[in-house]
Amino acid sequence: MPAKFITSAIRAADLPESGKPHICMLGRSNVGKSSLINHLAGQKGLARTSSQPGLTQTINLFEFDGRYMLVDLPGYGYSRKARSKGEGFERMLSGYLSEAELLKLVVLIIDARHGLTELDRDALAQLKEAQLPHVIVANKSDKLSNSQAAQITRELRTEFPDAKVILHSINDSRGLGEIREAIEKAVRAHKEERKG
Repeated sequence: MPAKFITSAIRAADLPESGKPHICMLGRSNVGKSSLINHLAGQKGLARTSSQPGLTQTINLFEFDGRYMLVDLPGYGYSRKARSKGEGFERMLSGYLSEAELLKLVVLIIDARHGLTELDRDALAQLKEAQLPHVIVANKSDKLSNSQAAQITRELRTEFPDAKVILHSINDSRGLGEIREAIEKAVRAHKEERKG
């Protein structure tokens, strides 16, 4: 799937207008967002990965297949300094979620080994309040046994019955097809909306 980096911005208002639907990647620092983006694109160096959590402090915009824009928001929760830098992460998140009229799906990424944190729950509550379509991707699921994977899936579906839960691993491609399917569904829905 051809993908390319477009630009970085501090505010959603500074992102270039393309008319294409937005798919947003959201999650804690060091949860594997960049690796997931590269996995979706089939390109190792598209999104920069780092061993230092909280390195990304901007909204990064990628174009996928000329059909939709993938928006990578900064990871949250790593440090007070990271959250307070500039306008602050919370303001950036709420600003993007409220300003991005073309936002059609939020992919909330968690670490399958640790489950949901309070920050993840806060993010999910904000998504629900804004009535934004979203899926939960439990990343690094290859680190779990089958019983552990079943347990985390069950817990997530019990706590958030309205959200689709996908187990993902870049090592064995588990869940990659489901994530792409969820994105394609959102892109098709946007296309149908424009027709209507």
